[in-house]
Amino acid sequence: MTVLHESDWLPLDSPTEVGPRVYQLPVLRPEACARFLAWVDERQARLTERADAPNSMHEHGVNLTALGLAPLLDAIHARLAPVARRLLPEFAPYALDTHHSYLVDYSRDTDEELGFHVDDSEVTINLCLGDHFRGAELVMMGLRCDLHRQTAVRPSEEIEVVHSIGHAVLHAGRHRHRVDPIRSGRRRNLIIWSRSSVLRSAPQPLACTPWCAYPS
Repeated sequence: MTVLHESDWLPLDSPTEVGPRVYQLPVLRPEACARFLAWVDERQARLTERADAPNSMHEHGVNLTALGLAPLLDAIHARLAPVARRLLPEFAPYALDTHHSYLVDYSRDTDEELGFHVDDSEVTINLCLGDHFRGAELVMMGLRCDLHRQTAVRPSEEIEVVHSIGHAVLHAGRHRHRVDPIRSGRRRNLIIWSRSSVLRSAPQPLACTPWCAYPS
């Protein structure tokens, strides 16, 4: 079964900067998102026991690789990684050639919110697939290097991003963020932690960086 067709994709040439170094752009048609989720639900229904969560932050997330979707995820990443690198070059000076991708599931019966954290990625691609929801906004909380990750969040750094089905939010993995409580419905997003094997194979000194927004 082919989950995504070429006609499902929207042109990836109209990003909007919704906050400092945070971009949102249309990626997939809503009907393609619905088809993707239906396929995930079908695959999950075949499992004899619940698959492991994709990480320690999401008790109800879905490890899509365990559902046999690795080739599809690789194809999605290959299409979006060049866009991520073009928009956020300071975080991806080398090719984004690996990824960890999974589905998050926010509702009153699953994960309701997510606290302050950063991602294990060079660039994160957060693609909203559905379903119908209110709340669960993504709140960006300022870019920091590893030295200054726990420093205070200035009011001007809190940028609320409202998800729209078929649209992706792109931001640096080091950009601190949270997910506010969901108020109704269910929000499921494909999260792609896009990574560079070259960067990760080189020693990374613990030092402040030019993009860190910690005040001097």
